[in-house]
Amino acid sequence: MRFRYIVFVCVFAISAYAAELQDKKRIFELSANNVTSHGNVVIAKDNAFMLSEDVYMYADTITYDREKESAVLEGNVRIYRGDSLFVDATRVDMNLKTKHTILQPAYVQNSDGMWFFGKEIQNTDKIYTFKQAVISGCDVQFPIWHIKASSGRYDSQKEYVSAWNSRLYFGSTPLFYLPYFAFPSSTERRSGLLPPEFGNTSREGFVYIQPVYLAPYKQWDLTLSPQIRVARGYGGNAEFRIADEKNNIASFKIGSFHQYNEYIQKYNLLNKEIFGFEVDYSRSGILQPLFKNYKDHLYTSIMYMNDLEYKRLQKLNGTYSTRLHTSRINYFGQSDKHYVGMYFKYFSNLAQESNANTFQTLPNLQYHHSLDTLFSKYLYYAFDVQSKNITRSVGYTYWQNSINVPIGTNISILNDYVNLNAKLDMFASNVSLNKAQDVLDPATRNSVERSMQYAYVNYEVGVNSDVAKAYKYFFHTMHLEGIFSAPTYRYTSDALSNQVYDAYSALAQTMSSAALETYWNPNEIIDFGSAQPKLDLKFSNYFYNTKGKELFFYRVYQRIYTQNQLLTQNQSLRQEFGLSPFDGLTLTTNIFYSYIAKTFNEASITASFNNFGVQSTLNYFFQINSQAIQSGTYNDARNRSGFVRGSLRYDFGYFQFSGNVGYDTQNNYFKDWSVILSRDIRCFGVALKFAADVRPILTANTSNPIETIANQYIKIEFRFVPLAGVGFTQRLQQQ
Repeated sequence: MRFRYIVFVCVFAISAYAAELQDKKRIFELSANNVTSHGNVVIAKDNAFMLSEDVYMYADTITYDREKESAVLEGNVRIYRGDSLFVDATRVDMNLKTKHTILQPAYVQNSDGMWFFGKEIQNTDKIYTFKQAVISGCDVQFPIWHIKASSGRYDSQKEYVSAWNSRLYFGSTPLFYLPYFAFPSSTERRSGLLPPEFGNTSREGFVYIQPVYLAPYKQWDLTLSPQIRVARGYGGNAEFRIADEKNNIASFKIGSFHQYNEYIQKYNLLNKEIFGFEVDYSRSGILQPLFKNYKDHLYTSIMYMNDLEYKRLQKLNGTYSTRLHTSRINYFGQSDKHYVGMYFKYFSNLAQESNANTFQTLPNLQYHHSLDTLFSKYLYYAFDVQSKNITRSVGYTYWQNSINVPIGTNISILNDYVNLNAKLDMFASNVSLNKAQDVLDPATRNSVERSMQYAYVNYEVGVNSDVAKAYKYFFHTMHLEGIFSAPTYRYTSDALSNQVYDAYSALAQTMSSAALETYWNPNEIIDFGSAQPKLDLKFSNYFYNTKGKELFFYRVYQRIYTQNQLLTQNQSLRQEFGLSPFDGLTLTTNIFYSYIAKTFNEASITASFNNFGVQSTLNYFFQINSQAIQSGTYNDARNRSGFVRGSLRYDFGYFQFSGNVGYDTQNNYFKDWSVILSRDIRCFGVALKFAADVRPILTANTSNPIETIANQYIKIEFRFVPLAGVGFTQRLQQQ
């Protein structure tokens, strides 16, 4: 009875004090299986628990002085702040007034797994200071990597660690020493130095890239990446990112690199200064709040560079081989029946000395009325209007306005087994040429007319059927379709007549591209085949298992021009096969057969396997240049291209293997290959990469500005999670 009375008195006293702290806007609680009180001192034993504001504390014994507002926690002390901090100590002395805490010896860990251990750690208002500490993110007993520091501090609120006289160990082996080292203890974005990239190459010498990350606000950040390549030059890149109110990220990149004269002369390079910029932004709902049932989207992707090296120099071993690039700014908005669009396209070709004679679309405006009924539910129509400004710096330009109105009907017969459709397709276009004083008509060799018109009315009739049947072990669907279209009316200006098309085609077979620039090309305005009678035939088969998984498909397509045998011969028979005999394996094939060449003019085969821990792909592609087929030079090896690409990835348990290889089957050389051996565990990762590639470079040779070099390198990378990663690259002799 006396024990129960003492416990009751102690709990009552603690509760009264807790109420007093509540009045002071502080939360406090103390409890245990055994609680005794001696004056102002309360002793809690056995499963002792104390709560002070947002800190939860457990210990074998908690001694609390109500007058001094101090506590001593002894034996198996564990302290939590929310779910972001864990402290394990033998003894903790805490002053609740000043929030000063002494932990002896103590282990502190955050939610990301980063921890540090010290013989004595002092804490004041969520900031820990320590001496002779060990820091790591690995297993406590046997850490793969750890940092030993003579002193430092940890801000648990900002999640930031700074340490003096830091030594990084791999196991028991010291790797390097830093007099001062500061790093974030979480993965949250914050300002600071990012892991550097450095290596050594036979062509560029020692390379060092040091990214600096600035994130003063949540809405934007900036990354500055100065670099030096000792034997080549120096420069840097900057990337600015900003988020709008919908958290869409706009990215702005700019880069510049200065190449030494000796390097330029040695390799006959074109540009002393390499520079470029990029803009990327995508957003929906710009004008959506202003209109009912309206959806819109803006897409921006702009890139300008004067050399392919602009992209490669952004990284130590950057790869970029695309010589053609299209910058775009697209906006579209649509409602149930209406669609508007505005498109800007800028084409860049770094294989040319200049893009001054390249046609650019600035802009293309479009209005489209979606498919709708007309007078009757059996009659439908659509409406499309476009206006294009096709411009360039050198050569003629033009503005084209066009309107297209299809009107048709569709009915089903034979219990919906067969669908019949008929359509009238009405099209009209006006073209205005500019800067065309020196442009000649291919047929007359006189100056081409400045204004031209084109109009046609085509009719189209079609029949199609979709049938399906379920069997015991599979499900089969089949689609057959035939569409015949022909002109009922056609009007063209002289510059768009059939004679001009034929004359230009004849010139194209005998003249160089530079000589053809003098003549008017009608193919850039109107597709000659659009007004020719033609028959489109389609057939497809699909097989599925009882669970709906596709097992096999076959598709075939052929276009036949009924009154123009030459156009028909220029059309390829297209066939597609697909097979998935069991889980994980997929085979697809596309084959194009040329009647003129009497052989396959294009083919691609893809095989992929993803099962039993194996991820692999194998691709084969072959193509004959279409112009070579028309000119009859398709047997020339220079007009053919082909390559094989394969990849393999497998986790052996002790390490992971991944490999990739690309082979040019026409020129018999390896385009690129790489082998990566890696090992990742919770706190540490290591990767060893062997790689080679063939990359084009821009030279000062005007007759052949693009040359290729072979690049081989070895890279080793270490990842200290969640700290950082560091790697070193040795580039071998380039040829």
